[in-house]
Amino acid sequence: MLKSKEVNDDLSHYKELHPSMTLKDLNEARKIVNLYSLANSKPIVVEKSDRTRLRYKCMIGCPFVLLISQDGKGPGSKVKTLKINHNCEDAFKNSRACISTLAQYFKSKLQNNPQYKLKDMRKDLKDQFNLNASTSKLKRAKMMDLQKLQGGFLDDFNRIEAYANELRLSNHGSDIVINLSKDALEQGLRPFIGLDGTFLKGQCKRQLLLAMAQDSQNCFYPLGWIVVDKETTRTWI
Repeated sequence: MLKSKEVNDDLSHYKELHPSMTLKDLNEARKIVNLYSLANSKPIVVEKSDRTRLRYKCMIGCPFVLLISQDGKGPGSKVKTLKINHNCEDAFKNSRACISTLAQYFKSKLQNNPQYKLKDMRKDLKDQFNLNASTSKLKRAKMMDLQKLQGGFLDDFNRIEAYANELRLSNHGSDIVINLSKDALEQGLRPFIGLDGTFLKGQCKRQLLLAMAQDSQNCFYPLGWIVVDKETTRTWI
């Protein structure tokens, strides 16, 4: 079974596929194929995908074909058909370079440098693979990596008790008490509620209505919102 390989700058470990490759499952196969497509700058597309098999092809006229299906002789999935040769041009845009694939590529870079800028990430992809990735896609990939590496707000709250235990161990004789105030939100509120609406752009041609309040730190936060066809007295009520 194929072992996980290092994701380096040029993805050299993912530049080749081999007949009879055995993979953990189809999800692992998707990750491998996405990295192969990115490493070789080839616009591979999914021709068929279900619970037991994956079939990939390249651009029209390119002979590349890849079929991966569940191995009937054991666990995992296996490459059943592979025509590895390409006669197509390199892809400036690549649908296989999805957010999760870009996050996998940039994970070690962001681990070493969490301040890695989006423009540098975009330049990296352009220099290495001649790939044009949108800023929004790179931003989401970066957020995905940082969320895993640093954790989110919920993770921070879940670590409060562990932090208190560390304080007790390092400060013998000290009392460490965690006091949760369920009334803190109400106590910090200001008697102010604002109402506003805005037109939504894109595919959803509707209106967003929002009720918001302000806390003691002059920060605004939403109390509730709704998407409606038209702003009327009835929709506000």
